[in-house]
This record gives sequence, structure tokens and C-alpha cells, in this order.
Amino acid sequence: MTANNSTSDILTACDELYGGRGDIRNVETSVEVLQSATESSFEIDWRLARAHFFLGQEGEPALALGYYRKGIEAGRRAISERPERVEGRFWLGVNLALTAQIESPMKGIVHALQAKRALQKAIKLDAAFHAAGPLRVLARLQHKLPRVLGGGWRRASANYEKAISIAPGNTVTRIYFAELLIEMGEREAAKTQLEAVLSVSMDPKWEFEIERDQKVARKMIDS
Repeated sequence: MTANNSTSDILTACDELYGGRGDIRNVETSVEVLQSATESSFEIDWRLARAHFFLGQEGEPALALGYYRKGIEAGRRAISERPERVEGRFWLGVNLALTAQIESPMKGIVHALQAKRALQKAIKLDAAFHAAGPLRVLARLQHKLPRVLGGGWRRASANYEKAISIAPGNTVTRIYFAELLIEMGEREAAKTQLEAVLSVSMDPKWEFEIERDQKVARKMIDS
């Protein structure tokens, strides 16, 4: 795309490419498309944060931290442009949470706490965004954090249940919840979540995640 393309054209092309994220090259191309915009904007920046999250999670592990840091920068720009919108808060929280997992312990704690604040703000703005994404990611963070830092299994479990009540067809939430339930020793409850993943109806918007998570669910049940 050239500089003559309108922002609307850029956003449309980006969303179509991200929709085809089963091929990671489409997400890489979406970043190039977004960066072709003549100036930064909220709609550009939150999509950059989303794309960098995906590239960090699904791409080369050695490059993950760099992608997450770019996602953090884009998320913060989005918040500064439209603080009342959920998208920037959510994708900032996601990138911060993932950064916390792979940084040194002290830096990880700082980023985890920042992620928690961003996600809590996102929940207040729109808990249902991205199939209850703010609740799902906060629960994942609480699952991994010690109680002294605001984590804990009970807190995580409650938020997973809230997320499932909002978006029962989301397989990511159910896989995360199943992992928590297994750690809690509740294997039958975990199996219920995994069976729900296997029986979910296909949603074209979540095809990549559903297919991936169904493979994970089968392995978890078999083990």
C-alpha cells in the first residue's frame, strides 16, 4: 500500500490480514500496512499492539520480547489518544503480562502489576471486549501471580467463570481455566472445560484459536 491510501483502507486491509493469522506472514504484513499510515492514530496504534502481541506469542521465541515491547509502546500511544476506549487498555495489558513472563524477576513484577492495572481499567470500560478478554487475561495473570501481588487461584477461578458466562464459546478461556483446575486438583472439572472446547461451534473470527485449542484439549484429555 502507498501513502495515498486512506486510513480507512489501511484499517480494512489490516483487519483482513489479521483475520488470516493462521499464516503468521499475514500478521507481519499487517504491521507493514499499519506503518504505511502517514501519521499515528488510535485506530492504527491499538491494532499495532494487537499484531505485536500475536507475533510475540506465535513467532520465534527469541524475538518475543522485542515484539511485546513494541506492543506496549503502541498500546500506550492508543491510551494517550483515546483513554476512554477499551482497546488500548486491553492490548497494553496483554503485552505487559506476556512481557512479565519472560523478563527478569524484578522487571517481571513491575510489568505484571502494570498489566493488572491496565486490565482492571479495561474491565471497567468493557468486560465483554474480545470475548471477555480483559477478564480472561486478568484471570491468567492472577493464576500466575502470588497472592501478595494480587494473584491467587480463587481470584483467577472467579474471573474465568465470569469470562465464560459472557463468552461461553471462547476456547482460550476454557483452556486456561482447565490448566488452573488441574493445578487445583479438580481434574473432572478440568475435563468438563476441555470437552466444551472440543464441542464448540466454529466461529470464523476465532478459527485459528479454536483449531489450536482443540488440539491442545485432546492432548490434555489423553494425558
